[in-house]
Amino acid sequence: MRKFDCPSCGADVTFRSAQSVYAVCAYCQSMVVRTDIDVRSIGVMAALPDDMSPLQLGSGGYFEEQPFTLIGRLKIGWRDGLWNEWHLLMADGKRGWIGEAQGSFSISFEVEGALPRDVEATVAHCRALLTSGKAAEARPGFAVQLGGATLRAVDIKLATCLGSEGELPFAAPKGRRTVAIDCIGRQGEFATLDHDGREAHAYVGRYVEWDAFRFTNLRPLEGW
Repeated sequence: MRKFDCPSCGADVTFRSAQSVYAVCAYCQSMVVRTDIDVRSIGVMAALPDDMSPLQLGSGGYFEEQPFTLIGRLKIGWRDGLWNEWHLLMADGKRGWIGEAQGSFSISFEVEGALPRDVEATVAHCRALLTSGKAAEARPGFAVQLGGATLRAVDIKLATCLGSEGELPFAAPKGRRTVAIDCIGRQGEFATLDHDGREAHAYVGRYVEWDAFRFTNLRPLEGW
């Protein structure tokens, strides 16, 4: 864990993960980028749209009997709705993501190393179609091989970052656009493929029931 003074307001900006390079100051909402020796501000993050998520920064939980803490969040919007991507830090230092959409939850971890060429080419092709106004031609149904499993694409969408908070492994300013492809396998596997205009990424995991996460330090909400 490392702490820096926010370049804008002087408040503590904490990086709990050694791989986090970006954070939003909790006090002044400055977007802060970490370098090897210091931090610098790259602007101000707009307030996140409110939602009814019971999760918050600092919420804890368990996955495969190992504890984790939520250290960052992306609020993502697309044509038909919104969802949250929570950046998590496992007790062993591994980072991952919890996707929260309409009451369902998934957990995934980034595939390390270069993606298979066919997967990278497919994601880039889908992005080209969606960003050029040819979304109807970007059809799901194709199969990809990831993490030793065969998964089938079930949804392709152009997503826009509506805001972020906490610490993240990349800069996520408001307006950042990505193509997101959701895939599922026969044994409950889940994967998201995305392309931010520069490179493709893949995150593999599975859907998990709420109770299985054993969440703690939840946001106070009426009815919970």
